[in-house]
Amino acid sequence: MIRQISTGTAGLDTILRGGFTAGHAILIQGTPGAGKTTLGLQFLYEGAARHDEAGLVITFEEFPQQMYQDALNLGWDLKELEDQNKLRVISTSPAVFYKQIQEGTGIIQRLVSDMKVERILIDSVTHFQRITTEGVELRDLLNSLLNSLRQGGFTTLLTQEVGHETAEQVAFEQYIVDTVIRISYALINTMDRQRTLEVLKARGQGFLTGKHSVEIGTGGFKVFPRPEPAPKAPVDSEGELRFVPEVMRAQTGIAGLDRMLEGGLVDGFATLITGDAGTGKSIFSLQFLANGIQQGEKALYIALREDYEKLLKTGRSIGIDLEALIQEGFLTFISRSPVKINADALYWELKELLENLQPKRVVIDSLTDLEPSINDPKRFRDYVYALIDLFSARQITSVFTSQIAGASPDQELVESELSMVFDGIVSLRLRRIQEHIRKTACVLKLRGSNHDTGVRQFKITSSGIVVETKFEGATAFMRQLQKV
Repeated sequence: MIRQISTGTAGLDTILRGGFTAGHAILIQGTPGAGKTTLGLQFLYEGAARHDEAGLVITFEEFPQQMYQDALNLGWDLKELEDQNKLRVISTSPAVFYKQIQEGTGIIQRLVSDMKVERILIDSVTHFQRITTEGVELRDLLNSLLNSLRQGGFTTLLTQEVGHETAEQVAFEQYIVDTVIRISYALINTMDRQRTLEVLKARGQGFLTGKHSVEIGTGGFKVFPRPEPAPKAPVDSEGELRFVPEVMRAQTGIAGLDRMLEGGLVDGFATLITGDAGTGKSIFSLQFLANGIQQGEKALYIALREDYEKLLKTGRSIGIDLEALIQEGFLTFISRSPVKINADALYWELKELLENLQPKRVVIDSLTDLEPSINDPKRFRDYVYALIDLFSARQITSVFTSQIAGASPDQELVESELSMVFDGIVSLRLRRIQEHIRKTACVLKLRGSNHDTGVRQFKITSSGIVVETKFEGATAFMRQLQKV
């Protein structure tokens, strides 16, 4: 019977749908600094410390003492595990290791037998070229070694250096192992690098395709599986159609806008608030959350531009004491810099927050700041889909903000695939009439519901956004000015 064992990192277990298959040979490829050895050590540490499965590290280049120190920096005490006879680090040569495994003799074989080793890390397979550089002979040698390890029932990780981040080379080692994982540490701009992990092959088991974000820090290797949109059909786990509840409203707290929406946003739906800079998108978001809190709902605000202090000041300017709401536990505020944001890590952090906090309203402010972290438009669209699925599956009413760049006010929204993702879209624009600049609001979309299709003027006051007169054009606008 096939048995899967934990890799030592929950995200990779998710990608592999349970972990590595016991008894398989796994190749970890990557450039220097990508984290190959770290992932291998984490796998062995997991087995020894948490599952009572002894591990053996075979290193052909690094001294054991250096490996102990590197592991300790990540929070793993390998020496303690050695004292418990659960782990050994052996520095040897490829020729000696190969001979002892093949002949079943020597210190390595005795350790394997005495410790009842189940997990092995070979760092790295590239060094077997010191035995031979002839292609066919090297392949036969490694194939023979891996077969011996499989027959012994060991789950074996082998690291391998690759020359270039962009190279799609297929090494012969990929054919003779059971699983291939590629770790990249590539430039994402002129200043920064980002680690990603991709499973290229996993014999006999399913896995999540694509590149997934990686971070290395205290606790070791953290993998954030790439969010994917969920199937849209309303079915339960048994394939039966789910009950679709009647439409409920989540009032925004902006009276004039709620009238335009015929009662408010649709409960559990996702709405995009898009518009020019300075039109009040963040203020709209704060009023929306504050109104829900007044009704006893918990709220979550994810700020990717405004910092904590600025947002507190914005709240005070419209009569909302955000600090008090946070202290009382009704509002949770999360701020992340858009400069170095890891979108996949943010997704999994949000998922955990939703499970712990159980908010009914969420704001993401803004998609404009999130988009540069995902430089593929299709990938960004799928990511936003996944966020919306995360909220709608929990019946959370969500608001996303976005800035329109360079579009004429006559063009309320630049059509894109992203605009099709949302259930509702509200456009906030600046319009110049004669020598006056005025703010206007228009509901462009509200799925499954009627709504006001007019363009209305609004102001930002000490009480927040106030939607005023209907805006029909320059003539009507000038008439309204004359009444002021």
